[in-house]
Parts: sequence; structure tokens; C-alpha cells
Amino acid sequence: MKCTRRELGLLLPTVFAASAMTSRDLGAQQAAPAGGANSVEALPVMKTQRFGFDEIPVTTNGKNKQRRMFTAKTHTGFKIESHQSDIAPGEVNHPPHQHLREEMMLIREGTMELTIAGKPYRLGPGDVGVIGSNELHNAKNVGTTRATYFIVNIGRDDI
Repeated sequence: MKCTRRELGLLLPTVFAASAMTSRDLGAQQAAPAGGANSVEALPVMKTQRFGFDEIPVTTNGKNKQRRMFTAKTHTGFKIESHQSDIAPGEVNHPPHQHLREEMMLIREGTMELTIAGKPYRLGPGDVGVIGSNELHNAKNVGTTRATYFIVNIGRDDI
């Protein structure tokens, strides 16, 4: 799926709406794993709610931590998923991989080097990296302190 800047701009309000949500339906929207065997049709439709950062369970992978914010679909049928990662200095977030859906990496703290198709992009607080469909990517904390960022991905991997 190709996405123009204009289309991405139209999708961003959906992303920001997710940050204004209430925790009432948190369990239902976290129940469907990202990238799992569940089809988009089986995912719950995103509802207005809040996802409290300190209320989301933390999973660890070595020195790194992650919080799954939500996995759902928009009212138009797009899969939308977000998680937050906390990466130790010198560590990578995961091995290089690719997927059909587009992805945004929004840096909160620290310095990450996002490598997409062999090209490195240095990202700091407030920066956003956009990863296109089927582009091989991963990221490394190239700073001296922990780096935290949010991932938001939109689109389907099942078509």
C-alpha cells in the first residue's frame, strides 16, 4: 500500500485522537496481538478512550522495555497499532525486518539511529521517522542515556 503525504496527513488526526482516549475499553483493544494470526476484520474498532502510560504492562527483552498501547482498526478498516519502547544505550530495538504496513517512530527522549534500507537517520526528541511499506529497518540507541519512543503503524499485513 502506497501512502502519499496528503493521505498520511489525513491519517494523523486518527493517531492523535488515540492519545485522548479513556481506559474503559483498554483490555478489549489490547487483546488482539499486533501482527498475529488475527485478521483485521476480527480487531475491535478504535473507540474514544485514554491509554494511561503507567497503566500499561511493561515487557522486557534484555535491557530493553516495551509497552503495547493498543491494537485495533479504524472505522474505515485500517489496522492501527501503537507501542512505546525504552532502549538502553548501545542496544538495538530488534533485528532488521520489514512488513507491508507503514510505520512512524516518534522520539520522546534520547538519540536513536533509524536505519531504513541501509540508510541511517539520526533522530532526537521531537523527531519523527517514517518507514515505508516493505522497507528493511531497525534502530539503535546511539546516545549515552536510555531512549524512549512511540511506534504507530497503520495498514494491513494480511493482504
